[in-house]
Amino acid sequence: MGSKHTSNQGSENFSNIDTIHIKQKGNELIIQMRIGYSRKNIRVEISNDSLSIIAATIPENIIKSITLPQNAVIEKARANYRDNVLTVLVPLRALEGMRMHIWHKPRIIPIE
Repeated sequence: MGSKHTSNQGSENFSNIDTIHIKQKGNELIIQMRIGYSRKNIRVEISNDSLSIIAATIPENIIKSITLPQNAVIEKARANYRDNVLTVLVPLRALEGMRMHIWHKPRIIPIE
């Protein structure tokens, strides 16, 4: 799974942000990150195929943005925050169903 990690390089103090950990356990993608913000100052957004962790400050800053796999079921994603660790759980569809879907919608992959 190739996930893209980006961070905002603004004036935000990034010393309260730890490395993001992504792993797949069964049919679920688990994204964990230690954050030094309070729960009310963190927002998790999913749009299209990416998940963004946002510091809900003024102005808002994107802490991390992650590209989700195509088999992610974003409608059922959930998040929790305990002991300064944000955990986002994203269910995944079975790959067998995705193979058929990909077969019906071919993609052109550029050769580098």
